[in-house]
Amino acid sequence: MVPMSLPAQNENTSQDTIFYAKGRKIVIKEQGNKIKVKLYEKSSNGDSLVSNTQIFEGVYLNGRSTENRTILDALPFSNKRKKRNTFSPHLCGLYFGYLMVSNDFGTFNPSNQVSLNTSHSWEIGANLFTTSHAFGPTKNWGFALGLGWGYRSMRLDGDYAFRDIDGITQVVPGSLEPADGRSTEYSKSRLRYFYFRIPLSIEWQTRLSNRRSVFFSVGPEAEIRHGFRSKGKINGKKETFDKGLHGRPVGINLLAQAGYGNLGVYTRYATYGLFEKGKGPGLYPFSFGLSWYW
Repeated sequence: MVPMSLPAQNENTSQDTIFYAKGRKIVIKEQGNKIKVKLYEKSSNGDSLVSNTQIFEGVYLNGRSTENRTILDALPFSNKRKKRNTFSPHLCGLYFGYLMVSNDFGTFNPSNQVSLNTSHSWEIGANLFTTSHAFGPTKNWGFALGLGWGYRSMRLDGDYAFRDIDGITQVVPGSLEPADGRSTEYSKSRLRYFYFRIPLSIEWQTRLSNRRSVFFSVGPEAEIRHGFRSKGKINGKKETFDKGLHGRPVGINLLAQAGYGNLGVYTRYATYGLFEKGKGPGLYPFSFGLSWYW
């Protein structure tokens, strides 16, 4: 091992120390409270030296260390260690939650306009894409933007169904079926729709000694809805009652999440009604559930 030092020109210039060991070059740069270590490996073409290729970089700053592997990270099936001083957003993953509706924004009281079977009213979805940006060198704060897809289903209790009557979506009992005056009975009636969601969240996280993180995030979420259907059984026979139902095609939710490691809990609340104004009951969906992140 052969050390070689390059003295600093003034106080603001970093001090470099260079070592050579077994064909590798190690450069240590120190400036203020920041120490940077780089490891180079010689690349050759036959017997001639071509260049020094950086294969590792580590930084020690304010009592925390980070590292950046370059060529080794690109190798397939390489062992990529989770870094302590990195920001890993909690958006990508699967989630499942139970669904309820209220009469007004900001309350969690069940609506008096419909009676839901909450054990059969739920949402399921997945966020498949995400991008993020961290704030500051400690990377405890950052924001994340994602894209996901999912499904919601609201089951009504008793002999009721969502129906489009004279251009207005209403919750009607079977006895008011307007088709031909015959006696009708609804069962297992539900309103369902699909959606794309685009969450934007601000997240705080900190890693514990076992490298798993505790986190909390909050932010708005755009919801693009499609495929509104009212379905169920009428006189014991499965049918789709109505489509469209004047559901709002776009909604905005407030999303809050908290968790540990790859598991979390969430709550989601719609900021305005599910149906177009004047075209249906004023219902504000909200949900509580579990998430598994990757």
